[in-house]
Amino acid sequence: MDNYWKVKKQLPNILNQKVIDNFLLHLKLANRGQGTIIQYREFITLFFSQTSESFSSLTPKDILDWFTKNQEHIKETTYRFRLSILSSFYKFCVQEAYIEQSPIISGDLSMLPQPLPLYFEREESAKTRSLAKLISLRNQLLFEFMLTTGCQGEEVSRLNRRDLDIPNRTARVVGQGRRIRYVHFADQCAYMMGKYINGRRYQARTLFTNYTGKRLSVSRIHRIVRTIGVEAGLKIRLKPHQLSQIFSTELLARGMEIPFVRDELNRGPIKRKQIYTQHSNREIITLYHIFIG
Repeated sequence: MDNYWKVKKQLPNILNQKVIDNFLLHLKLANRGQGTIIQYREFITLFFSQTSESFSSLTPKDILDWFTKNQEHIKETTYRFRLSILSSFYKFCVQEAYIEQSPIISGDLSMLPQPLPLYFEREESAKTRSLAKLISLRNQLLFEFMLTTGCQGEEVSRLNRRDLDIPNRTARVVGQGRRIRYVHFADQCAYMMGKYINGRRYQARTLFTNYTGKRLSVSRIHRIVRTIGVEAGLKIRLKPHQLSQIFSTELLARGMEIPFVRDELNRGPIKRKQIYTQHSNREIITLYHIFIG
């Protein structure tokens, strides 16, 4: 492609266009790949095609407002990449003395708009659960357990029969860093769990197994969840960590306070000791069943 390091459309501000062309030429002279330069060119062109302001007058707030307005449905990894492109452009501007200071602080991603928590519409939730009733009891239980506990695929894969306390509807799970925590599940999940365990062909110590009695792998759990989402016609590509987001969002939507949600997921800055100083384990279990069932 001829002159791929040049902007291909007329920008509202001529000065912006000249400086961008210089930046892209700088990337070419630095032996950056053609594909990389084109990616940089396309995003910077997109960004500056929507403003007549000079690059030198844009503030951090201006950049944040643009990302919030125009990049609402972009993945976080894409946010990071696009912000890094803009950051590289402004670093070049500082080096060439076009400006004194970049509006983007290196490594500071606090300006990125935080993605909204993933949330099931009621219709989608009902459709997915209805579909789950038509699949195997194991997959139905796996899906319901993840959706009502917030457990990740790796945590579910590690579950053993001895980790369950069905009468009290709790389970011992091994999370990130081999950290042990206890989660709570609803009455319907407990009923399905008892039925599944009693009806299994192989009475293995592992909870979720394949047809030969071997432990389900994390990748297999991911495929099961994804297939359920596809067959239910969901707009999103369903993944285990998204079920965890749905779970936490559901708790918050029903009025549970953030400290309880953090404890249930064992995530966030609040330490376990702090949580149990404020709330007894029995209180947490009671609240869970009030809000979830």
